[in-house]
Amino acid sequence: MKKAVICCTCLLLLTGCWDRTELKKLGIVMGIAVDKDPESGEFIVSTQMLRPEALSTQSPSTEKPVEKVVTTGKTIFEAIRKSNLEFDRKGFYAHNKVILIGENLAKEGLLPVLDFFQRGKEIRGYVFVCIAKNAQAREILESDTGGIEPIPALRLKDMIEDTKFQLKATKINLLNFYKESIGSGIEPVVGVLEFEKDKYSKKHVKLSGGAVFNKDKLIGYLNERQTIGYRWCKSEVESGAVSIPSPVNDDRYESIEVKKSDTTIKPTVKGNDISFTINVEGEGIITEQEVMTSLEDNTRKLEHMKKTEEKMNKQIEKYIKLAIEK
Repeated sequence: MKKAVICCTCLLLLTGCWDRTELKKLGIVMGIAVDKDPESGEFIVSTQMLRPEALSTQSPSTEKPVEKVVTTGKTIFEAIRKSNLEFDRKGFYAHNKVILIGENLAKEGLLPVLDFFQRGKEIRGYVFVCIAKNAQAREILESDTGGIEPIPALRLKDMIEDTKFQLKATKINLLNFYKESIGSGIEPVVGVLEFEKDKYSKKHVKLSGGAVFNKDKLIGYLNERQTIGYRWCKSEVESGAVSIPSPVNDDRYESIEVKKSDTTIKPTVKGNDISFTINVEGEGIITEQEVMTSLEDNTRKLEHMKKTEEKMNKQIEKYIKLAIEK
């Protein structure tokens, strides 16, 4: 009898997951774009939500894998809540991959724009932040060109992550942007997405260069060559291809694949004069040579390697100077 009373009491106390939301009631957000309406001054928030049934392998669908929801509001939160008036799912942001910000809005300052995302318990600190250059952020997010991945936000996320294999673009996440824009001594440089036309006049999205900030305000851009120098300075080179003039023929080229690198910056203060020395150390391998030359002995091979290293050093120094001058 005593055991029965305890069991009944437990049943009354254990109410289950009272605040649970069923998966089928959620709109899984994959990407967010934020622009500003020049007339009303309101935020334009474009949300890319997943359509799971369109990705089913059991019953393939001709529908698009995502649904876009565009709303406006005086604040980001107001605009996002308005989506419930137009879409039959409540937004779930834990799987969001990228936040795209329009160029004009970024010039006004990003901290007020990102405040909602930083405070929210669902948005992760490692979500990528990018600037849409010469285009509306929602246009970049909605573009379905430039890859195989059917979900545009995932395609952009993969492009951003692949900066570890090349040197001509940079990336930053939400957490690091906050650290660098609020702190002193380091200003953020943010990834840039823009449209580019190929020789057939087809427009596709490209990740290129970097957007330079003064605190949280966009003030200019680094081109691809300047971005290479910036990444060498920041010791952010994991891998990448560098082309240098051949030691045998300056009209031909060799390609070097960087395997690892490390950069140290040493400041020197003498009175009112401040200078600094940037020291780059790294390793790489020759992956391609346009000039086919025979190196008969080890002495010739060693000479060739030394000349290759000298040209590589000059190339890295050139890129760093471009970044510093900018």
